[in-house]
Amino acid sequence: MKKIVSKVSGIFIPVTDTRRSADWYIRVFGLEIIEIDECCAGLAFPGEATSINLWKVNRPQPTQFESSGGFLVPYYNFESFDIEYSHASLKEQGVEVQPIVNDTEGVRHFDCLDPDGNVIGIVEELPGSAYYPHKQKYRRD
Repeated sequence: MKKIVSKVSGIFIPVTDTRRSADWYIRVFGLEIIEIDECCAGLAFPGEATSINLWKVNRPQPTQFESSGGFLVPYYNFESFDIEYSHASLKEQGVEVQPIVNDTEGVRHFDCLDPDGNVIGIVEELPGSAYYPHKQKYRRD
């Protein structure tokens, strides 16, 4: 049977300065350039299909929503298979990072901020997480 869709094609992040933000995402996360112009920067993780699209906006936009539990959740997460390394590396690069949180659901995570203050969730699924077996199928160190 044919699939209607097969994966997430792109993640769209609002930015006020396309070039500055593209340079930051390339430097910090090692993204590859697909295309950059004044209104959008198309970037991708090397070897991955999903693109990160930095769209020019006139003013910062929300990149989080409030959960029913009252806490803020980023609209997207970036995957880590070594949260301690990810946290230390970002901190070493001068990125604003929050402390690592050990979730009761078998997840370790922290948030960091891009130049526009967009919150980026960094998540590591642990063996106790329901998502762990699924994520391990796609692990490439």
